[in-house]
Amino acid sequence: MTEKDSLFDPNYLSGISGGISLEDYEKIKSISDIDIAAPFSMIGFTGYAVNFKKVDTKEPGIYRLTNTTTDYNGLDPSSKTDVYYFSRGMYDLPSPEITRKYGISGIDNNLSSYTDVLLAAVDPVQEAKLVGLDKAMLPVDGKKQYFSNDNLIQSNNLSEFGINAKETTFPVILSNRSFLNQTFNFKIEKLDIPYEDLKTRQQSLDVIERNGGEKYLNALPTIDTKTFTYDSVEAHKLLLAKLSGLDPETGKRESNNSSTNVDLQGFLREKTGSLSYQSIENPFPERWNDSFQVVPYEGESAVNENRTYRKPQLTDTSLRNNPRLSPYFVGFYDPKKLTISKDPENELPMETYKTPSAKLVLNNDGQPVNPPKEMNPTSNIYGYMIQAPTMLTTIAAAQQILGDKPISAIRIKVKNVTSLGEESQKRLQSVAKEIEQQTGHETDITLGSSLQPLLINIPKVRNHEALGWIEQPWIKIGAAIGIFKETKLGYSGIIICTILVAMIYVFSTSLVSFLTRKQEFAVLLAIGWKPRQLKNLLMMESLLIGVMVTAVTLLVQLGFSFKNSASLSISQALLITIFVLLIYIIGPIGPTRLINKINPSQVMRTGEISVLGKRALRTQGLLSMVFNTVIGRLNRNLVSIIAIALPMALLILFIFVSFRLKGVLYTSWLGQYVSMEVGTPHYIAVAISLIISILTTSEILWQNIKVRSNEISLLKALGWKNKHIRLMVLVEGAIIGFLGGVLGGLISLGFMYFMYGPIPFNEMWLPLITCLSPILVGIVAGWLPSRMAMKVEPIEGMKGFGR
Repeated sequence: MTEKDSLFDPNYLSGISGGISLEDYEKIKSISDIDIAAPFSMIGFTGYAVNFKKVDTKEPGIYRLTNTTTDYNGLDPSSKTDVYYFSRGMYDLPSPEITRKYGISGIDNNLSSYTDVLLAAVDPVQEAKLVGLDKAMLPVDGKKQYFSNDNLIQSNNLSEFGINAKETTFPVILSNRSFLNQTFNFKIEKLDIPYEDLKTRQQSLDVIERNGGEKYLNALPTIDTKTFTYDSVEAHKLLLAKLSGLDPETGKRESNNSSTNVDLQGFLREKTGSLSYQSIENPFPERWNDSFQVVPYEGESAVNENRTYRKPQLTDTSLRNNPRLSPYFVGFYDPKKLTISKDPENELPMETYKTPSAKLVLNNDGQPVNPPKEMNPTSNIYGYMIQAPTMLTTIAAAQQILGDKPISAIRIKVKNVTSLGEESQKRLQSVAKEIEQQTGHETDITLGSSLQPLLINIPKVRNHEALGWIEQPWIKIGAAIGIFKETKLGYSGIIICTILVAMIYVFSTSLVSFLTRKQEFAVLLAIGWKPRQLKNLLMMESLLIGVMVTAVTLLVQLGFSFKNSASLSISQALLITIFVLLIYIIGPIGPTRLINKINPSQVMRTGEISVLGKRALRTQGLLSMVFNTVIGRLNRNLVSIIAIALPMALLILFIFVSFRLKGVLYTSWLGQYVSMEVGTPHYIAVAISLIISILTTSEILWQNIKVRSNEISLLKALGWKNKHIRLMVLVEGAIIGFLGGVLGGLISLGFMYFMYGPIPFNEMWLPLITCLSPILVGIVAGWLPSRMAMKVEPIEGMKGFGR
């Protein structure tokens, strides 16, 4: 279900036990476009006893040893307690018969606790290339030791001993980091029962036997108590010392060990198992897009005392026929010294070296937990969060232990793919297709993936109450590449939109200049100037302004470069110059073409006045009159409408994308924040484009006012007040802005349809509301022209009606 949604839980790969053969691995490595192919195998859990302290208990008596191991998952400590009874002075090493009769166990004088260790396998050469595992090794006896071809790997069949399993000897390197938070508490109590001499001891034992053995011992009072407490850091250090024969902090051989090749036998207790999820109603859909519930495993082979969320993979509870493991020590490594990329665009899954993270955000009743509680993995090998591997061996050893298909997954780096982009994506898709064709295995492209916080419900299992709701960063395949495309479109759109708006501004400036100087041009034409000369005049004026703007732009850019301690390259300066000059060359082309339409005799009589005008509506009030005015000079006003529409289209698109990304990208792989959403730079650029649009619209409105001075003077003569004149011009600006908003909305909807397909109706409200904001742009643009319109005197404007 999660794969279908391109969502993978943080322990997804850790739950895969084998499935890829070494033959398929060799096929993948041979693909020419693959630079690194680093397999790993989650072999499973084995266990060892950690000896904390030797306790000298010589005084005769019966003692109760209580061993409590507590896991701190970040919320409720989970404890497991074992109680043993032993005697001193009689039956120090009791037989099974004595244990059955009296409840007294045979234990030595060590305070010890059993700990599970996760064993994984890698290809040493490929892992060194991928993360620098060889460089993360710590000195042992003064030198760093890593896997080598001389490391012995062999298996022996145990069928001659009546065991349907084999024992494998293999090399291991050990992580110097503890992945658990535990305490180990030991309490030794002497029971208040006669035990001074042989006669009283036997009498006491007879009483114990008659009253139920261990049941009777549990009820006896104590007279002497000693306690000892250790934490997981101490336990891990002692475990490493036991497995290596060395002090893990110094890398020196311990005095009681003559060799570093410590050979310890054990069982493969359990393989790693995956979690199952089901969809569940989301209590806060406005905060989390998706929510799932862990499905507890309730099968017969489940371990009753544990919170069993994962299906056990080895069901032989006697462990008799489970694989035997005989690891020998090679070296220590420090996961913090690995060269694991922190780039969210390039990160590969690295569950081999880190534990999953989660926060408890809602309790079982759905109420917020303030502040959220950081959750930690525990020693429960069937829990919803499991620890990272402590022991690493080789893929060759994994094959001996697990069989012909030992590899869980292969992490691949493709040649010449170093950054996020469409070319990189195409190259990865080509390699993935080739892998699937050659091996039949599924591939997932993790370049461009990011972490998406999901809400996960941890329900009740067996005798343990439900935990509540945790927020966990899952892997969203392809999330970042999708946002990269959106962001790329955003930046490209900003550049294109800004250039177009700038061109429109230059066009409008040239147009206003042309209309203002129309009579001057008519005179020049009348005395013999050619239209080509007037066109060159306008172009040279625009180009001169472009040169000055270029100089100012380069100086500003140079100032920013000095401030940021970066140099402005020749190519950057050349690119800026070309773009600015291009804007000032293309912008005046339209107005220069109008020179050919000048009739010198008519213009010298009337100036830039057109008595005729289009009327779209019957004039019945201010709004209809202004609307007719806008439509009557549509060609001119279309410049302002387009100038407003372009940046508004981008603004609508950016706002939609920002809301759409809510809850999708908070952090990247390994907890680094992602900064690929549409953000402040986008909005600043749009704001600059809108300012240019305001200037463009203001210039056009100012020219419209100048042309309509006769009309305005007549309205004043008929009794219109200045406030009415101002309102008329502001409404004209608002209508131009509204039309620009409608056009911008249609453009943005086209982009959104292209990017996302049909837009749900319930998400349409945002573009529709944003379409209204250009009205404000039009009103702002009309403010200054409205002030100028108020200064028109009735007597001055009426002169034109006598012509």
